[in-house]
Amino acid sequence: MTALVERGAPRDFRDIHTLCQAGLTTPQQCWQLSRQRQELAGSDTDSTRARLAVETHLTRIALHRPLAQIADPQQRAGAEQVRTWFTEEFLNALS
Repeated sequence: MTALVERGAPRDFRDIHTLCQAGLTTPQQCWQLSRQRQELAGSDTDSTRARLAVETHLTRIALHRPLAQIADPQQRAGAEQVRTWFTEEFLNALS
């Protein structure tokens, strides 16, 4: 979660998505663990900032690699699935 919020590389999004899809965690648990880590570290626990960071990273990725420019149909479908899941499920799990 720290990598997702701070760096926001495509692999960070894929990692979280894979963990959730495998049933190893849920979006709610990811956000809770992130909050707990920030509290223990004495860092900013502002969920609004974390959400904005993830949204910004998603936007940057979409601008840098638009779905229409992904030639391989499987890669394009996978990228679209991950982006949609983050927008519709992951970000909405933040309470």
